[in-house]
Amino acid sequence: MKRTIFSKLNEKIQESESMNFLSGYKIIIAGILLLFLSSCQKEYWGYDGFDGKAFIALSWTDAEPEYIDPGTNAIPSNFYWDDYYRIHPGIYTLYYDGFVNTRTGWVDYAWEVDYEIWINYGEPGSQYYDGMDGMDNYFVLECNPFGPDIFLDLKSKSINSNYEIISSTDDMKVVLTESEYFSMKATYRKVEKRTHAQQ
Repeated sequence: MKRTIFSKLNEKIQESESMNFLSGYKIIIAGILLLFLSSCQKEYWGYDGFDGKAFIALSWTDAEPEYIDPGTNAIPSNFYWDDYYRIHPGIYTLYYDGFVNTRTGWVDYAWEVDYEIWINYGEPGSQYYDGMDGMDNYFVLECNPFGPDIFLDLKSKSINSNYEIISSTDDMKVVLTESEYFSMKATYRKVEKRTHAQQ
């Protein structure tokens, strides 16, 4: 069988068409592969900041209480005054009682205060940014024969807070404390002195 120039030329054309067809597929496959690989690259997403911690300390003025119940197990029964103890967020009730010497003689007292412990949450992370950690809160409960007081200390900034008495009677005080970083409402109640069997 003899091949003619036309048959050879025809074979070359068919080969080149099949090669063009295959090279077109190669280009499409390469394009899809590049597109797929480029979509696998993730943008950096920062971590969320850690939540701040809460600490509480007990303090007293004028007369040290005879008995105190902080309303939480975070403070041990044999605690040290003015030492900070780690505490979880929540609403607690403090009770304390004792005797105080006034100009007219010894007077017994008993107070309850509802107080709330909270934490500052960490910032959420975002693209190319790690969130900042929340600041720690340091609460101080001051026990005074004439009524308790609550302080907040962020330890890293001085706070100018507005202290407002919302309502006040002889037996109950509702106080609102506000600043740029926090707001807190506390209710103080003068109560009957408990017997140790009730505690």
